[in-house]
Amino acid sequence: MKFPRWLLHAPVLGLLLATTFLLCCPPAYSETPRAAAKALTPLAEEWKTKINANTVAIIAGSPEDTYLDITHDLAVVLNDDNLRILPMVGQGGAQNIRDVLYLKGVDIGITTTQMLRYFASTGELSRSLDQQLTYITRLYPEEMHVVAARNVKSIQDLAGKKVNFADVGSSTEITARDVFGLLSINVDEVNMNEADAIAAIKAGQIAATVVFSGKPTEVIARIPASDNLHLLEVPYTPALENIYSRGELEPALYPNLIDAGRNLQTVAVDSVMITINWQPATDRYRRVAKFVEALFSKFPELQKPPRHPKWQEVDLGKDLPGWDRFPAAQYWLQQDKFAEFVAKRQVGDASAPADKQRLFKEFLEWTQGEAKKR
Repeated sequence: MKFPRWLLHAPVLGLLLATTFLLCCPPAYSETPRAAAKALTPLAEEWKTKINANTVAIIAGSPEDTYLDITHDLAVVLNDDNLRILPMVGQGGAQNIRDVLYLKGVDIGITTTQMLRYFASTGELSRSLDQQLTYITRLYPEEMHVVAARNVKSIQDLAGKKVNFADVGSSTEITARDVFGLLSINVDEVNMNEADAIAAIKAGQIAATVVFSGKPTEVIARIPASDNLHLLEVPYTPALENIYSRGELEPALYPNLIDAGRNLQTVAVDSVMITINWQPATDRYRRVAKFVEALFSKFPELQKPPRHPKWQEVDLGKDLPGWDRFPAAQYWLQQDKFAEFVAKRQVGDASAPADKQRLFKEFLEWTQGEAKKR
């Protein structure tokens, strides 16, 4: 489509007229999205519906983070014609909670029990966080890694020195502050990514860096012996017992950072898979429920090689006190325990509707009684 030549001889007038020309007579290729959608073939419409109906987006971590490895395993094992897991690179446990709550398109996220406690106590994200979020399952322990130069002999030696707590607002920053505070070790906090922090330790600019991640952590495992760095022990003191669990780091996982002959003591916090407390009648609930069914039914496959070794430490039935489990996950666990309940009693016919209803009612009463004992 060409403009009249005379427009070139009157720049200002030409510009005005050219704009009017384009507004009134847009080029044929400027098809609107709605018009383009109408042009879809029946097969394209079928794919559009199928992809959006069966895809579950999980916000994980950085490419070197265990969260992303775990989420990739989920995609490999659970993906089929009826379900597609879409792993998303995230910014860690703290931001993942924000993303699950507020980022469009995110169905599920991975964070830590410590981050849930932190945000619930501060009310920073929501005054009713425990009602807005539910958990699908607790996952594996995330160990605290403290990398330092060899001349730093213990974590107490870091007092008054510069220590990297990762990015501002990250789960590592918040949790590292808590642990160092409970250990009464005052450090000069700095904030940078792990690659830069390791370079800064080698250059003598900072004393150490802290990483909370499921072992083995790639960014730490690939530090060469020539860097002359090592991992520090984190003592499990009474002040840490109510929040953190014991952890160990093995020389086999970090041969360049731990001397052979003994495991290194540290602390750990559980990771947890969370989602919004969707209403059962919604599409989002249906998709997360479909994911839950696949996760629980195919879980044994996730514990086999070559999946990440952290799957060996996952207990799907482990509760998270103070938080509600996603109803579909709770139902699945109850069905599994119900079968156990019936088998132990060896009474009635669980396949007969009347007997099954009676037995399930007894089962619910039994589980409620057990819950009161805890």
